[in-house]
Amino acid sequence: MLTNNSNLNFSSRAAAVVIVQNWVDKGFSLSALLAQYLHRLPLPQRPLAQELSFGALRWFYRLDALLTDMLEKPLRGKKRTVHFILLIGLYQLLYLDKPKYAIVKETVDTAVELKQGWAKGLVNAVLRRLLREHDRLLQKLDASWNTKYAYPEWLIEQIKSDWKELDADIEDIFTAGNQRPPMTLRINQNKQTVEQYQQHLQAKHIMSHRLSDENYEHQRLWCEDALLLEQPQSVDRLPGFESGTASVQDAAAQLAARILEPQPAERVLDACAAPGGKTLHMLELQPAMSELVALDISAERLQQVTENLQRGGFSANTSDPAAAQPKLQLITADATARGWWDRELFDCILRDAPCSATGVIRRHPDIKVLRRADDIPGLIALQQTILHNLWGMLKPGGRLLYATCSVLRAENDQQIDRFLQTHTDALETVIQASWGKSLSAGRQILPGQHQMDGFYYAQLNKQL
Repeated sequence: MLTNNSNLNFSSRAAAVVIVQNWVDKGFSLSALLAQYLHRLPLPQRPLAQELSFGALRWFYRLDALLTDMLEKPLRGKKRTVHFILLIGLYQLLYLDKPKYAIVKETVDTAVELKQGWAKGLVNAVLRRLLREHDRLLQKLDASWNTKYAYPEWLIEQIKSDWKELDADIEDIFTAGNQRPPMTLRINQNKQTVEQYQQHLQAKHIMSHRLSDENYEHQRLWCEDALLLEQPQSVDRLPGFESGTASVQDAAAQLAARILEPQPAERVLDACAAPGGKTLHMLELQPAMSELVALDISAERLQQVTENLQRGGFSANTSDPAAAQPKLQLITADATARGWWDRELFDCILRDAPCSATGVIRRHPDIKVLRRADDIPGLIALQQTILHNLWGMLKPGGRLLYATCSVLRAENDQQIDRFLQTHTDALETVIQASWGKSLSAGRQILPGQHQMDGFYYAQLNKQL
């Protein structure tokens, strides 16, 4: 392992090997690993290191099974790094459009760079065998959904169980989870219309389009503030990004503020608020709220909310009565507790629940390996505790929007069904929409539907 020497400089491929090995074997955060190692690379080399890291993790179950089948015996101990050198090489041969001979040579060079020169012959032999026996080896992998789609068996079975009777093409869920995610912008229409911003993008040769229901007579928009870029871009190229004219946010997440629809003079709680996209969106849509409280358990993540708000021109925790904005509080606290609450009830609450994140695997492929089946009961219990706690902070007549980025029904409609059964003062307000699927309670967007992430929404009203 090469993780402890901060003075090492890596090539893109070597950095990807170290990132993936630390993630798989040590369970380190992928985002933390990327931050730790990418900065050591020259800027032009960083995209390749990120591509290789994400790609190897996205297809880990497939690549790992392929490599295990090709090796006579496992690579353990000090030889373990060679396992990940080979994974990165196999990923490139299978998924990158690059000359095969160059990939083989560069992977052998990576072994030397990472002090594994003894394995040059092994690396060369394994990669060349894949080139010779490509069709036979992949046919074997495609016989199982686990190795065809690179998903864990428990998650495959759970998704099959949840969606087999609801007219969902289950294989599409896995296919969408393995695609590179699109880049969607949210336009602050207080500053520019979506059409005006689209013209600014075109002037910079950045192509985009709006999201709409093509089967609807008048081309109804899925998301009124959204623009989908044909190719992802650095935010440095986006006109007005630093001044809050545009933000990067998936279209499914943009629905939250539009569904909740805060009204003038309302007191609003955004629970589990980080990184702050929904918080900022609500402020853009309704600057006449009396107060907005953004709550998150992580002070570090709440700093992301602060940065997003500042970019949008909003200041948190200000005491200036002349400030032309709602009173805006950022609070670091646990949503299962009440010590932070001032006992003043909220008119509406956005409750973006901690969840399995199985709807955003295309953005976070590490979820497939890090998430375990035995995590789910604990998440469900946590969701129940938070939901019950926040319900007590809601005014009679108020509304609560429950949201997750999960595709597991135990976290979504089944969770809301249980809540409705145990809280006689709760009534579901049916979300009238053409996006997603209507369930027993709420609506579910499956990954890739309408070019969105997988998301679930249910709106509850507290009866007077």
